[in-house]
Amino acid sequence: MKSCILSLFLFWLFPAYLLGATETLPLPLVLDYPLIRSLLIQQAYQEPGDRAIPLNQSNGCERIELWEPEVGSEGTLIKIGSRIRIRAGIPLLGLCLRVLEWEGYIEVLQRVWLDDKTWKVRFETVDSRFYDQNRKRISLLRPFLNLIKTYLYPYLDTVVVDLAQPRNEVTEFLPLVFPREERPRILRWLDSLRPGEVKIDEEAVRINVLMEVEVLPEPPKKPERSLTEQEIESLTRLWEGWDAFLVCQIESLIGQPLTQDESKSLLELLLSTRSHFAQALNERNLERDLVREQFVSAWEKLSPILRKHLVRHPSPSLLNLLAFFSVSDALVVLDKLGPVLNIEISRDGLLRLARLLLQGGNKVSLEYSRSLDPRLRELLGLGPPPDESGPVFDFEELDLPEDKGKEGKQSGINFLWRFLIPLAHADDSASGPLTELKEWVPPEQNVKAYLAKVKEILEQAAGETFLKSQLETDHQALYRNLILATAWQESCWRQFVKLKGKIRYLVSRNQTSVGLMQINERVWRGFYRIDSLRWNIRYNIRAGCEILGLYLRDYAIKRSQSKGTLDRDALVQVTYGMYNAGPGEYFEFLKRSERNALNRRDRLFLEKYLSSKGDQFDGLLHCLTGE
Repeated sequence: MKSCILSLFLFWLFPAYLLGATETLPLPLVLDYPLIRSLLIQQAYQEPGDRAIPLNQSNGCERIELWEPEVGSEGTLIKIGSRIRIRAGIPLLGLCLRVLEWEGYIEVLQRVWLDDKTWKVRFETVDSRFYDQNRKRISLLRPFLNLIKTYLYPYLDTVVVDLAQPRNEVTEFLPLVFPREERPRILRWLDSLRPGEVKIDEEAVRINVLMEVEVLPEPPKKPERSLTEQEIESLTRLWEGWDAFLVCQIESLIGQPLTQDESKSLLELLLSTRSHFAQALNERNLERDLVREQFVSAWEKLSPILRKHLVRHPSPSLLNLLAFFSVSDALVVLDKLGPVLNIEISRDGLLRLARLLLQGGNKVSLEYSRSLDPRLRELLGLGPPPDESGPVFDFEELDLPEDKGKEGKQSGINFLWRFLIPLAHADDSASGPLTELKEWVPPEQNVKAYLAKVKEILEQAAGETFLKSQLETDHQALYRNLILATAWQESCWRQFVKLKGKIRYLVSRNQTSVGLMQINERVWRGFYRIDSLRWNIRYNIRAGCEILGLYLRDYAIKRSQSKGTLDRDALVQVTYGMYNAGPGEYFEFLKRSERNALNRRDRLFLEKYLSSKGDQFDGLLHCLTGE
């Protein structure tokens, strides 16, 4: 009766959704074999050339030398392989008698165990095998066996992996990703951290770090409401920190021997996450969990590449990298428990992870820079940036230069332009940038001449970019028409607009895409120079041509070849869809096409593409003038 009364009292005191159950949650701690190999070299193979000398006594009469270590697994044991050279003799009066020498290959099998008090992983040698230099199994003479068991086994057993730092990082980081009011509960969880089972598989030694977690039932859903402008601004700033962290992770691979597929995978990841955010922001459909969801999704793709390359060589930062991987893995595991945990990835949390990854301490920042980043382009396979020569200004609008006949009225303007010219990479003469900008403002009369000039530079850029694109020759006409139709759809072939005597670069309604090709500044941040995209029509066009070539070659053509060839019109349509909404749009377009449910954007672009194929550009007159 008393227990029943107590239960009723608790139910009255706490709503049902606050009474959770406790369960044991395993957090993964992964020791990849490349990491163990690097730690082995760092602790045992310390001689020049990554060599180990466990024994060298009596002036070299007895000596063991190891080099070229390899680490793998065999059943429930790890296997260390190494080239080996042994010298066994009898020292006598400064001489070495009855000298025996052998050079070959050795495999040492070790049991792995974790000291649950010190959090140190230790290795115990239990067996060894021997091979000649051609890797043929052999038996060794007893003098060699005695030296190996007496000196080599204990030497290799001194290698340890100290997990205290990864454990401490997990305990210090996790409270940062929960609301402040939740932190006492999280600290109780962390007090229960303890080592669990050690497992050996083909890729790594895996340790489950156990934690007692109170999992609350999902609370009643609150009515959905639109985000306020202040909330959207706050989420945007948080996402910008996440985007900077994602670039930070990708650029940690600079100098590593990435495969072409790995570079393309990283580029697709970056473009997809940015396009997703840009579309959500444009539609005012941002979700509070967007950063957390993108973090988890990105980590699944990033983790294998980072693990493969960052721990291949010994360095003082190996345990920091292990801590970085362990914290990120723990976040993914916690996320799988669902929204009841109320995880919030903050800028401070991202900054702490970045410092672990880069070993920069307080020097590391997550600045959302809009500057051109040539290293990022090179890493992700885009090569050198487009030629930047041409007018560049750090303004949203400029006074429209008047005709020469009115020069007397614009002396003040000319003074301003002469002041700006050195900063703008303009011509030596004052009239250079003025004339060039004005040339690309759609006129009120003689529009056909303007369109002819734009068409000329579009076709010139398309031809130049095509030669660099590695596309097949029979795609040249398709590519040219794709460029013309995209520029038509995006901007009516306009780089600038004239408003109240001012020149402004063309910008989208949501203030994210600029110029004739409407390059999205958020999606392509770091890949292009922003001011050039805004003020340099040729640079903007070259950027658009490069992006369309990338989507056509690496996505539309390659994917269609592996999943059923698309006809040429469909190739162009799906390429434009990705240009507009990111790599994921490839599959979305196919779904619409299969249902015969193309959206308005699809249909309008197809009309423009078919017109471009037939060199029919009368529709551009209506687009520019309304006539």
